[in-house]
Amino acid sequence: MSRYLITGSSGFLGTILTREFSKAGHELVLVDLIPPAVEDERNLFLKLDLQRPESVDQIVKAGPFDAIFHLASQIDFGVDDQSSLFENNVGTTRSVVELAKRTSCRKVVFTSSNAIFLGYPGDRQINNEDPPRTTDEYGRSKVRSEELLAEHAMDFDSLVFRCPNILDSGRVGMLSIFFDFVIEGRKCWLIGDGSTRYQCLYSLDLIDAMMRSLQIEGSHTFNIGSDDVTSIREMYQAVIDRSGTDARVASLPRFPAIPTLRMLNRMGLSPIGPYQFRMLTADFVFDCTKLKSETGWRPSLNNSEMLCKAFDFYESHRLLLDGTQSANSGRASQGIIRIVRRLS
Repeated sequence: MSRYLITGSSGFLGTILTREFSKAGHELVLVDLIPPAVEDERNLFLKLDLQRPESVDQIVKAGPFDAIFHLASQIDFGVDDQSSLFENNVGTTRSVVELAKRTSCRKVVFTSSNAIFLGYPGDRQINNEDPPRTTDEYGRSKVRSEELLAEHAMDFDSLVFRCPNILDSGRVGMLSIFFDFVIEGRKCWLIGDGSTRYQCLYSLDLIDAMMRSLQIEGSHTFNIGSDDVTSIREMYQAVIDRSGTDARVASLPRFPAIPTLRMLNRMGLSPIGPYQFRMLTADFVFDCTKLKSETGWRPSLNNSEMLCKAFDFYESHRLLLDGTQSANSGRASQGIIRIVRRLS
């Protein structure tokens, strides 16, 4: 068995990774500002701010580690200040670099994001050789974090996974808005005809890829995502069919819907920001050939299947979500969307 450090251990993905590693018998050191939802005396939990030097010192004492899984990250709709988001995400990565060096850890696994490519128009697949084109501070923070890891290639191997939306039971966040429309039997609005294809990723498929990557030598950056990418309309319909409610898919014309939503977001009245606009209005699909050829990895679920898993969880747990969860594990603030929902 191995000894792993997980940053952001109480978030959506961190919770799943902790569960799977615990089942496999690995020894875990968990770092987060939020305690784990389920305590396990076999794991060492450290409630620490990863950016503080004294926190780094304390984590070093808990080493050594066979690998560090760096998941800690703020996301755009979870903060009010985008500049602080950049500083936080880059700062935590600097701390991880220091931790790896001081504990002589040879493997750092980092979850980057497809947000670093949102400047592309969506007219083709994104491959591993395409340079980043960012549109927001979140994407820029991921690019800078990748650069920091690459600068220390002589000190440790970095294994970077550029992830689209990660879905599974327990993923809530912005999905809670759509799920509430479905549960209440409302019209579920799409921008345009809903033919946009936006790749997602099943959490257990990501964990499988991470573990496979630990077996190869050197530093690598991988695109990762589902196969058979279904359209947003198909994803919506799969959840509606699953729910058995009277919800139905409805379309809004791209104009004036897009400029109106952008204005409401800038005014702080709507949580739907640049990432969500891109998801609803332009295709995004990764070419995952490199990951498949170098590790033998294959995805197991498509978009609609994993979204249904997320819906099933939300339907049975929504009354238990009390605001103490991480941004992706708790409900998103709906703002003016709450009024739209009641009128739909």
